[in-house]
Amino acid sequence: MIRRLTGFSVVAVATFLLAASLFALDDPQPASGKKILLSFDTLPAMKPMGFWTPREISNMILKALEKNNIKAVGFVVAEKIEDDPTSYIVLEDWASKGHILGNQTFGNVDLNELSPEDFLQHAEDGQRPIWATAKKYRFNFRYFRFPQLHEGNTPGKKKDVRRALADGGYQIVPVTVKTSDFLFNRPLIEKQKSQGNVDELKAAYLRHIGAMLDYAEKQSSAVFDRNITQILWLHAGIATATWLDDLITMLRGRGYEFVSLPDALNDPAFKTPETYAGPLGLSFLDRVAATRKLPYDENYGEIKDPETEKLVGEQ
Repeated sequence: MIRRLTGFSVVAVATFLLAASLFALDDPQPASGKKILLSFDTLPAMKPMGFWTPREISNMILKALEKNNIKAVGFVVAEKIEDDPTSYIVLEDWASKGHILGNQTFGNVDLNELSPEDFLQHAEDGQRPIWATAKKYRFNFRYFRFPQLHEGNTPGKKKDVRRALADGGYQIVPVTVKTSDFLFNRPLIEKQKSQGNVDELKAAYLRHIGAMLDYAEKQSSAVFDRNITQILWLHAGIATATWLDDLITMLRGRGYEFVSLPDALNDPAFKTPETYAGPLGLSFLDRVAATRKLPYDENYGEIKDPETEKLVGEQ
């Protein structure tokens, strides 16, 4: 069972949310009204890391976010900190710069392969290092990201886990834009080791995420008849860390305003019921599409471009 951990007051949470709202008002809104949240899985950092430490990779991400005046959310895999206690500093780095940290379970475990009880134990264990950081920096850490976006392969399992998370005060953070950004980590490290040119790989990375956003925008229009606030699924790996500033430039070029997690979840679309239960890690848009018996791509998020497939190779 997910216990309600205490350590900060309702006033502190309200203060944090007010600060996030004021931050959003600092940025002029593009005429398009398009909004996007950057979310990062597998903090402190994702392997393979090549020459880099978890904090170095994280600092590259934080530097790009700070340069562009963006507040993001990062989801923590607590087992990574248990394996390397020095990486706990990454959580403090994120919190000290005003970013939100959420729970991705202790071991990044797959709900499809576990009972609700075992999965919820991982969720409870996963909140420990985040709670310690939240207590110091006074932010609401009760945000949850399902590993692999697997939210329950049976209706009963999905219902039991969601109810327990809600009872523990957690809000599930969905994904609308799936990507395979992590598949660019290994080929980038190989290029770095050989001191090779990475321009072609970077172009493929940006092209891939652009294509994933194209699908999300079209699916949003089909399901909601508008472009809802998009939540981009990224990972704290060396590829995204290296090219995040270029990605932000691309997203701004598409007319997107960057919003905080509380602002993103205020979009009424995320209150839409969805009943998909199955083995697939669908985006939120595709979950609603499945619920309404609308078309969706079961393989959305995967790399399909042959040239990009060649560059990243088999992994």
